[in-house]
Amino acid sequence: MTRSVIRKVNEIELKVPYETDNEVRGYVRSLSALAYVPPGDVMEAFELLVETVPDNVDHVDELTSFFEHTYIRGRRLRGRGEVYGAALFPIDKWNKYSAGVDGIARTTNSVEGWHHGLQSLFQFHHPTLWTFLEGLQKDMLKQTTIFLQGATGIHHPAAKRYRSLEERVQRAVAAYGRAEILVYVRAMAHLSHT
Repeated sequence: MTRSVIRKVNEIELKVPYETDNEVRGYVRSLSALAYVPPGDVMEAFELLVETVPDNVDHVDELTSFFEHTYIRGRRLRGRGEVYGAALFPIDKWNKYSAGVDGIARTTNSVEGWHHGLQSLFQFHHPTLWTFLEGLQKDMLKQTTIFLQGATGIHHPAAKRYRSLEERVQRAVAAYGRAEILVYVRAMAHLSHT
């Protein structure tokens, strides 16, 4: 979801304000941080966040309507009243609140996680055939080692930066409801981009 929002920021020429204006940057990051709000409260959090749209910045409304139609609720249907179609990606598909509570909130896209792991394994975006084969050999050795350590009861800890980030996310998500919803969303936005 974050990549989609950033891609839209670049597409609608909001990149310069995003990079130079802290208020715009905070608003854009808060849109993605809605993933850590309980699914039943996302709509309310979104509506509260929309009330804080930065003034005098072109294209922010376009980004907001893109996010609303793609992730919150679809376009308004004909007729009377506040009747909307379904969002392109329903809230339950992209929400990470329960994963944050469980300490496993990294990505909801398994292909994205696999691709990132592959890039970090090979240290290249487009490896040559030889680099690819070398990387596969290294990964096989690493996986074999992890398996054998697990079979003997040795715990293989994650990297320290991931452990500390996971703990911070767990604490922040567990604190949901103790602060105002916008304060929580902005805190999650700051946490996810540090």
